[in-house]
Amino acid sequence: HPRQPRPHRRSPSTHRNRPDLVREARHMMQKMSPEDIAAVLRGMAERPDSQPMLKTVNVPTLIITGEEDGMTGLPEAELMRQNIPGARLSVIPKAGHYAAFEQPEAATLLFRQFLADLGYASFA
Repeated sequence: HPRQPRPHRRSPSTHRNRPDLVREARHMMQKMSPEDIAAVLRGMAERPDSQPMLKTVNVPTLIITGEEDGMTGLPEAELMRQNIPGARLSVIPKAGHYAAFEQPEAATLLFRQFLADLGYASFA
C-alpha cells in the first residue's frame, strides 16, 4: 500500500529551513513508548467537543495558528475566535501546527504585544 499523505504538523518552511527543529521534534516523539502514544490517541479520540464551552470563556484570549498548519490551522482558529468573546487571532507566517516552537521570535512578539495591550507595560 502506498503511504497516505499525513497532515503537516510542522510547516514545509520549517522542514526546508530548520531541519534542526524537525530532528528535535522527531527525537522527542521517538522517546514515547507505544503505550504512551496509544494513551495520547485515546485521550484525543475520547475528549468531548469543547466548542459549546468556548462562548463561556471570559478572559482575554490570544489564539495563535501557523500559516502552514495542516492539522487544525486557520479554520479551527477562526472558529475559536468567533466563539470566544473578544478573542484575538494571530497567524504566524511560515509555521505549522507547532507555531511557537517553529517561529519562537514571532510568537514572543505576539505574546508581548498581547500582554502590553492588556496593560502589562513591562512586556512592551
